[in-house]
Amino acid sequence: MATAGSISGTVTGEPGGGPIAAVQVCQYERQGAIEESCTQTDGNGNYTFAWLPAGSYVIGFSGQPGNLEWVSEIYNDKPHAWEADLVTIGASQALDEIDAELAEGGSISGVVTDENSDNPISDIRVCAIDHAGIPNRCSDSGPNGEYLLNGLPTGSYNIEFEGGNRANYLTEYYKDAETWAAAEDVEVEAPNLTSGIDGKLAAGAQILGHVSEVSSGAPLADVMVCAEDQAGEFEACDWTGPAGDYAIRSLPAHTYLVGFGIEFLPFFGRIAAQWWQGVSAKADATPIAIAPPETRNGIDAQLINPYPKPKAENVMPPTIQPLLLPRKLPAKCRKGFHRKKVRGKSRCVRKRRRAFSHRHGGQCRSGLHHGNGLRCAGKRSGHRSWKSA
Repeated sequence: MATAGSISGTVTGEPGGGPIAAVQVCQYERQGAIEESCTQTDGNGNYTFAWLPAGSYVIGFSGQPGNLEWVSEIYNDKPHAWEADLVTIGASQALDEIDAELAEGGSISGVVTDENSDNPISDIRVCAIDHAGIPNRCSDSGPNGEYLLNGLPTGSYNIEFEGGNRANYLTEYYKDAETWAAAEDVEVEAPNLTSGIDGKLAAGAQILGHVSEVSSGAPLADVMVCAEDQAGEFEACDWTGPAGDYAIRSLPAHTYLVGFGIEFLPFFGRIAAQWWQGVSAKADATPIAIAPPETRNGIDAQLINPYPKPKAENVMPPTIQPLLLPRKLPAKCRKGFHRKKVRGKSRCVRKRRRAFSHRHGGQCRSGLHHGNGLRCAGKRSGHRSWKSA
């Protein structure tokens, strides 16, 4: 039988502070690995990873989930994953005292409003991005448009305001800048608060529609719908919900090509993807010209369901029904695609070009950033998403 080890430790405040609860602790089996496992410290600041195979691990400590006032770090007292001290365990080895002492960080606060009406805007993702292009801390604006970013180390930051698919507002940067490069720096000196960093946002354009199954007309959930500008430099996406509806919001003025399910390979010879309106080739797609604050409805699609339910007449009685094994995806993804778990399913996903690649630094390739301070990651839906340190 295979043997397993464990890693455990305690997280406290520095210098000589007490235990810190609700710190997210994550491990990767090696630098650059895709799979991760995360837990949270308990009321005594303790955490444990059990059933680990022998190997070398990167351990990260983050206050992002609860927007805690503590600065995130990588073991052993390092700011970035590529600087981490690897934690190596052998088979059946219990390695304890992998501890962390977190420093108290500074904070940034402000209010997000509509630039025309001055009404507060909720659900705007606000992020403090350092000069390496790495998001240090993110939070969403509340019902009164107020936001608070905690746990920031002393330094200079660009503040990004992004509506994504949550709120239909164009992305901008402090102070009223359209690009990351033009943003005005915000200085933070831990553990002090820098207040009054407000954002006044302009409304974006949005594309709305519905995806259904071609033969039955039933709604199709979990279909990725993407709007890509004709130059291929900007892309925004959304997933269809249980009712088959999607909404791609916060779009700048462009002429877009809308694709349905184009991120994934055809399954078992069944073509499950198309471009609007009903064409299989991108070159034949009907372009959609749109500019803020326009809303374009009825951008719908009917697809072949790659996972159809078996017909009732073909279902055997329960007493003699054989075990139905899950369908197997191809062992390898074709060129330009890579294996990725999407909503609990392993799929071949197209490697996508990312907008604003100049924002990301460190050792990640163009279009990726250091999600959670541990690994290079890209966005999954909307204009941009990340797991922030």
